[in-house]
Amino acid sequence: MSQQRLLDIKNGYNFRELGGYQTEDGRFVKWNKVLRSGELSELSDSDLAFLEDYGINFDVDLRSDTERQKASDKLPKKTKFIANPVFNSGHDKTERQYAEQYMDDATRGKQNMINSYQSMVTSPSAQKAFKNLFKTLLANTDDGAVLFHCAQGKDRTGLSAAFFLFALDVDEETIKKDYLLSKEAMKPFIQVKIDQYSKYGMTEELRQNLHDLYTVDESYFDAAMVTIKAKYGNINNFLHEFIGLTDDDIAKLKEIYLTD
Repeated sequence: MSQQRLLDIKNGYNFRELGGYQTEDGRFVKWNKVLRSGELSELSDSDLAFLEDYGINFDVDLRSDTERQKASDKLPKKTKFIANPVFNSGHDKTERQYAEQYMDDATRGKQNMINSYQSMVTSPSAQKAFKNLFKTLLANTDDGAVLFHCAQGKDRTGLSAAFFLFALDVDEETIKKDYLLSKEAMKPFIQVKIDQYSKYGMTEELRQNLHDLYTVDESYFDAAMVTIKAKYGNINNFLHEFIGLTDDDIAKLKEIYLTD
């Protein structure tokens, strides 16, 4: 398999490799073991063939039940599907209601994102989802990869990727850079959303909010990190206390996902 960060998926957004990052002790995350992405509902036959060749053992879907019902994943052959919602509410508005919510106040989108990131490191539903994700990552002991994703592969997926890399002792600066790669990857999607919502009347406030809702930002990532450090002291305590990883779990993750 090739060693490239952004994968050549035609009918999906933000399909990325987590291999190749260096850890504090000089090892590297193995390529072809963990993928992060947006939803899999629009994949073409060639996209599915690409992921099948990649050897996807598990597809962990972090979206809500409502999101999954509206846009079910298409799965590569032999891939086990795991429904694992980080949040199971908040995705039930109509398009028009969504447009109206963000039509007037240009700060609402960014503030809602910051609130969401804080919830992802404090809420019971997120805690359950991250625990389940790591159970799957720990079960991936054969050849092949785990793919985890949400709708656009940037927020729920972005923090999932961050916690995975933190558990492997990748440094925070590198992890933030990986998170921020979604900024470029999501530019075409932001334009799609602007075009989609223009039929309701496009204000500058709505345009700004759509940008803020469908991009990533350092302030979002930092909101999660500040909350973690205020509540748990450091990321290591968070991994142990919130996600429930033991020292043995972390040692096993390193055995599975790091080069010798």
